[in-house]
Amino acid sequence: MFSDKSFDPVGFRSQSSTEKSQKSSNIQTDIVVYEDGSSQSEEKKSVETQTQTESKKTPEFNYERLAAFLKRVTPGILEALDETYGSNAFEDYNPETTSESFSAVNCLTKMKTWDNPDFKTKISGLTWSPGGGSLALGYSVTFHENWCNHLSKIKIYNFTRDNKFPAAPNKVLEVNSCITSILYHPHEPSILAAGLFNGDVLVWNLRDDTSVTPVQVFSHGDFVSQLQWHTKLVTDSSLLVSASAEGYILLHKLLANFTTVILFKRFKVAKEHNPSESARPRSSGGTRERAIEAGLTITSFDFSSKDPSIFIVGTLCGGVYKCSVDQAVSVEGDESILDPVIDEYNRHEGSVTSIKCSPTKNLFVTSGTDKEIRIYDFDQTANQKIINLESTTIGLSWCIGNKDIFAAYGATSIVGFYNVNTGSALPNVILQSDTRENTSSLSFNSKRDMVAVGDTRACLEIWKIPRYYS
Repeated sequence: MFSDKSFDPVGFRSQSSTEKSQKSSNIQTDIVVYEDGSSQSEEKKSVETQTQTESKKTPEFNYERLAAFLKRVTPGILEALDETYGSNAFEDYNPETTSESFSAVNCLTKMKTWDNPDFKTKISGLTWSPGGGSLALGYSVTFHENWCNHLSKIKIYNFTRDNKFPAAPNKVLEVNSCITSILYHPHEPSILAAGLFNGDVLVWNLRDDTSVTPVQVFSHGDFVSQLQWHTKLVTDSSLLVSASAEGYILLHKLLANFTTVILFKRFKVAKEHNPSESARPRSSGGTRERAIEAGLTITSFDFSSKDPSIFIVGTLCGGVYKCSVDQAVSVEGDESILDPVIDEYNRHEGSVTSIKCSPTKNLFVTSGTDKEIRIYDFDQTANQKIINLESTTIGLSWCIGNKDIFAAYGATSIVGFYNVNTGSALPNVILQSDTRENTSSLSFNSKRDMVAVGDTRACLEIWKIPRYYS
């Protein structure tokens, strides 16, 4: 099948070439052609202005009307400038201030303001003007044996332009009875109200230097226990609220630049609210007798900062009542007399001497002759805290800067400070004087960070206090 065989070799020539073929060709893109073209917008328009040039006219002045206007507003402007002159509202401001900062408390002024030694007089009322530049002092005898027929005075001191408190009053107002309450209007620096021991309620407009005749707002049948301006209840006027020992609380509207008085509402806390008289039968003489008889003696009151229609009333028999302007009901026999009581709180064992509602919280504070300070919630009849003291407190006042702190003063030369949240005293904050007798009145000046203190010997002290503390 297979066999061996040999053949002769075979050869061939190489056909490779070293020459390369070449070919030329044109580019694929076309030649770019450039052309010039004119703009698309060729239309033009010309427009004239719409305003016309007018010749200037010389303004005409009525110099008589201008003089009358300046004469009318100048006293008020000057008074406002005097009020704000030298204000140091932000002096000593420090948001990190602690109770140790009360080392800044110091007495700036100490002076005797009554020179008659035969007339035993106390400073019964102190009030700063809303701008802080004026301080008014009211006077009363220290004790009344019967009806008051004393001639008393209101002295008004104005800070000088170099921020000094004067040694003598700038103005003196004379009244025919002792002063029981005195109060500047919260927004009108020239309006001053006073309540007297004979029951009169008077209002002065101090802007008019030519006349010092007051407007007689009302005359109660007994001494006026307290006055308070109320500006949130009505919008067209200011309300002056007065309370008296005969049991009435009256709301007066003052209109026409405080020259016109209208009785807005008349309240009476009926004697049936006194537990000692709860079993007393109805008047046998008819319902009219029940209407005209006196109510409980009102010693103090204050309106809520949360609801301007709610106010708290304290009485001589120790009662603490929640009252309402809108929910008052008429007393039998007279539709014009309203009983405002809607609730009652735990009573003091003694007479209520002062009531102050918190400016920021739903709380109020009371003091009484039982030597207690009580802290209440508006919505709870039982008091939350009781602060027991060694002497009787006759007045309470909320401090400037920290609205959780209130001051208490009375039958001692010491003015104490307390925290409403804890009920504890501030040991580093005490206004004490070796020469001061019992403290009879106190008023804070929020514009100048000062507090004025009066005693039962008609001596006045003005203290510098810091605005912020805890």
